[in-house]
Amino acid sequence: MKPSIDIDSLRTEHESDEQWEVRRSFMEEHKEDFDEEELITLAQLFTNIEFLGCRYPAQTMKRIAKLAEKVSAKYKESRKNKLKRTFVEASDAAEAKAKRTFKQS
Repeated sequence: MKPSIDIDSLRTEHESDEQWEVRRSFMEEHKEDFDEEELITLAQLFTNIEFLGCRYPAQTMKRIAKLAEKVSAKYKESRKNKLKRTFVEASDAAEAKAKRTFKQS
């Protein structure tokens, strides 16, 4: 019999609530499929890809993508209605500000 993994004990102090929930979901989904060490590694790879934009060898990326299908879809669905950052060039922002008209009292 495989020893149970105490997933909640694996949260690191630097993880945001959002990152932890995604990593925790991944580990919960796969805790019966891998030993603890491999599960922790796979979950960290997934969150590195999802949150930090890390890239790994193609075989690793494919494996993580397959394992993370459900968790990733659920996370992306939850993000749909969140505010999104919009980046503009400083010159565009300055031009837009210069073109504003202000009401005179």
